[in-house]
Amino acid sequence: MSGDNLSLAYALHVLPDRLPAGRPTLNDILSALGDRGLALILLIFSIPAIIPTPGIPAGMIFGSALALIGGQMVVGAKRVRLPSSIAQRHIGQDVLRQVFQRATPIIEKLERRLNIRLAGVMSPLAMRVIGGVIVVMAVLIALPIPFGNTLLGLAVLALSLGLARQDGVAVLVGLSLAILAGGVSVALVHGSLWLFDTGLRVA
Repeated sequence: MSGDNLSLAYALHVLPDRLPAGRPTLNDILSALGDRGLALILLIFSIPAIIPTPGIPAGMIFGSALALIGGQMVVGAKRVRLPSSIAQRHIGQDVLRQVFQRATPIIEKLERRLNIRLAGVMSPLAMRVIGGVIVVMAVLIALPIPFGNTLLGLAVLALSLGLARQDGVAVLVGLSLAILAGGVSVALVHGSLWLFDTGLRVA
């Protein structure tokens, strides 16, 4: 689950060049990653939830994929698999390249701060709990909550970085962000429903 020894930023930078030209699918992304590690897959799938991706419903596509991946973590699966309905969703290669190019410098800076510490945070039981947290974050990412994706995506990003580099502090930061993001999402949904109800009454 810890990923490989290569730089995560480098893996992110070269990924678009390893994908088929045109409009690769999520399955193409998984195939290009091979056995690089679950944490790297989580990292890559969380980024479009944070950085705007014009032209694709990134929240729905990547949120659904993250929910399925988190669910597989809960049951202790060793290899990521996506149903064909999700795996065959197409993503424009140019869009992916732009998103990853914007994210690479940020990941590189964050990566320098990571160290192997608090390994107990990543016990087998803890991994299942983290998977459950990712499922919740992913479901919220997939929902059309206004301005709601950034914190949710950052929580998954922090968790994935911590898992990739066995940094328990980063994992704890990710869990803290998840609690905050969940609260903000609930508040946004409540506020949106209140505005909608108020609008109906005025009309």
